[in-house]
Amino acid sequence: MQYNLSFYSLLITQLSTNLAFSFYTMALTYYVYNLTNSVFYSSLITFISVGSKILSGLSISIITERIKVKSLLTFNTIFQILSIILLLIFIKNSANLIIIYALIMFLSFVNGIFTPLKSRILKENLDKENMAKGLSIITSLDQILLFSGWILGAWIISMIGNNNLLVLSLVLLSLAFIAVINIKIENKKEEINSKNPIRTIMSSFSLLNRKPLIRNLIVIECLEVLIGSIWIGSVTLKFVQEHLGQDVTWWGYINANYYLGTIFGAFVVMKYSKLFNHQPIKKIVIFMMLYGILLILYSVNVIDIIALFLVLLVGPVLQIKDIIQETFIINNIDEKDMIKITGLKNSLVQVSFLFSILIVGYITDHIEIQYIYTISGIITCIIAVIFSKFSKIKKLHI
Repeated sequence: MQYNLSFYSLLITQLSTNLAFSFYTMALTYYVYNLTNSVFYSSLITFISVGSKILSGLSISIITERIKVKSLLTFNTIFQILSIILLLIFIKNSANLIIIYALIMFLSFVNGIFTPLKSRILKENLDKENMAKGLSIITSLDQILLFSGWILGAWIISMIGNNNLLVLSLVLLSLAFIAVINIKIENKKEEINSKNPIRTIMSSFSLLNRKPLIRNLIVIECLEVLIGSIWIGSVTLKFVQEHLGQDVTWWGYINANYYLGTIFGAFVVMKYSKLFNHQPIKKIVIFMMLYGILLILYSVNVIDIIALFLVLLVGPVLQIKDIIQETFIINNIDEKDMIKITGLKNSLVQVSFLFSILIVGYITDHIEIQYIYTISGIITCIIAVIFSKFSKIKKLHI
């Protein structure tokens, strides 16, 4: 299939925006840590970033009722560019940390708006048959850049300093702005449900509740995220050291293999997109079960080489399942409801992630590390079985 200019412009926007996000997050974390010598103050950047994305997801329906979609897409990129410029100025003049945190909050808020807009753009520019393939192209390239971005970011900081990493983020966002101009999307405001912002947000919940299968797919994603922080750095490091008995080098190997697996998974969907378009719910359940089984095997294994192999398998299984799931959601939501539902979905997922870090972090301190993966695998299998029965009862009622 030949993709149109809007798709390629969206691709450039996604890649450059996400790479810029990883770059300026690294730069600011490094700056705050050097300034305060505090893990707490530097980790606040991640907390503020996630919290701001939750707010943007919840308020997207309010915003799109007042600002035209294409205009919002353009302003979104401009605001990020201006925020980076202000950060450069304030950092150069050793501004108070509160100002830095406020700009991070604003940056993350406007960055979080892009994801629901992306779903709307894909809905308008790709048909159902090519949605999975288009998503896999974006996902695979995005994963490659994010994977290399953290390595490049650390290297750039060590070579030329964190301020120049912010400058590079500014260049990437400028590229995103040029690409945004070429994106074709209907430029109109969303239909106003209520002048009361709270009622507008609640209407998104009501809309989601009328789509039981979509609702439950989102619930599943939230549950997966809730038990999914087993893959964050501190947990995998402890697993490598205490369970596998290896040093920090193997921590890097595990992370690298996971990302390589996700990239491979995206390419598999790209190659066999028609296959994955057939009976998507059944395939989501199958890949969830596979993921749960792999987690259980990973938790009981003590051989490092086998652990690498299992993680390499986890990557594509998760990635394929996620692409099938996102494709199904986008294909089965009306354009007029796309921004509201995907914005709400992103907020719920981010809330789950925050709780996940707290829950998994607490449990990890009280039980042996391998059991975290065992519990996660068992819960995943249970969720898959319950969802399978639910989808059969509902007969794919969306």
